[in-house]
Amino acid sequence: MSKNFFFHFRPRHIPAGALCFTLTWGLGGMAALMLTQQLLTGLLLNIFYQPLPVLAYQSVEHIQTTIFLGRLVRNMHHWIGHALIIVVFLHLLRVFFSGAIYPPRRTNWFVGLGLAFLVLLANFSGYLLPWDQLSYWAVTIATSMLSYLPLIGIPLQEMLRGGEEVGAATLQLFYFFHTGIVPASLFLLLLYHFWFIRKAGGVYLPHKKTNPEAVKGKFVPVVPNLLVRELAFAAIVTSLLLLFSMFVDAPLGAMANPHLTPERVKAPWYFLGAQELLLHVHPLVAVFFLPLGIGSFLILLPFIKAKEEQPQRWLRAVFVIGIVLLLILTIIGIWFRGPGMRLMWPW
Repeated sequence: MSKNFFFHFRPRHIPAGALCFTLTWGLGGMAALMLTQQLLTGLLLNIFYQPLPVLAYQSVEHIQTTIFLGRLVRNMHHWIGHALIIVVFLHLLRVFFSGAIYPPRRTNWFVGLGLAFLVLLANFSGYLLPWDQLSYWAVTIATSMLSYLPLIGIPLQEMLRGGEEVGAATLQLFYFFHTGIVPASLFLLLLYHFWFIRKAGGVYLPHKKTNPEAVKGKFVPVVPNLLVRELAFAAIVTSLLLLFSMFVDAPLGAMANPHLTPERVKAPWYFLGAQELLLHVHPLVAVFFLPLGIGSFLILLPFIKAKEEQPQRWLRAVFVIGIVLLLILTIIGIWFRGPGMRLMWPW
């Protein structure tokens, strides 16, 4: 039975064209690997973490300074979480531009969007847990954006904070989501995602004009052809993440002080595009209409008629313009905004 399950999850043979690294750049597998690493490092951190103000900060300090390899484990958990957002973003781009959003893979596009949302939620819910000045005020700013939503903004903000201000209730709520609801949802949806790929015939092979190998009918065994490649790539990615985490510490500032606002108060970097946009357009547009429009656009993409199994040129142009604008706003928010959100040079 175990063999049948294994071969249902991974077929015995795959098209030779599917072995081409540039077909997927290993992004989907890299995201799955990082999610697994996040689960393992998160479980280790959770042994010593205490989700209460003051105690939360002290427990993170204890992990970093006292626990054997605690600093390395926290560094890995922190940096992999941020890297995961970038990898998932690139994976979505790859899927779109390869044309793998159309039937029979349309449903899996929606599943991928759900996974991307959960990865953002995982990072955001974990951002507050160190309970230092950076995380406290970043979450305060990010949740304050919700107040611009009509009718439901204030109630939604108070529900997310567990009250009017960010406090002990907020920390408990974020901890519950970060260690329970979000990881469980992520891994259930990830299994469904991989099952859908298997059901659709494996990795999407581009049109025969761009990938003649795909139409030759040549198949190769998964073991060792694909398995060895996957293990080697996983080892390389893990080594790079480990090396980076050994030399670059996850930030930990002074303990959170609700009565002392830092000079630079910014949302987490993955929300800085929205925060930057608030300075240029009406808040209702930045927080409500634009996210609603982007979400609707992404959902409707697979229903827009394709041309030779690829998104049409105008659709790709709109996609690229949107990405470029998002990157510009995020870069300005990260490096060109100083105290009081004033424009400044980063050097």
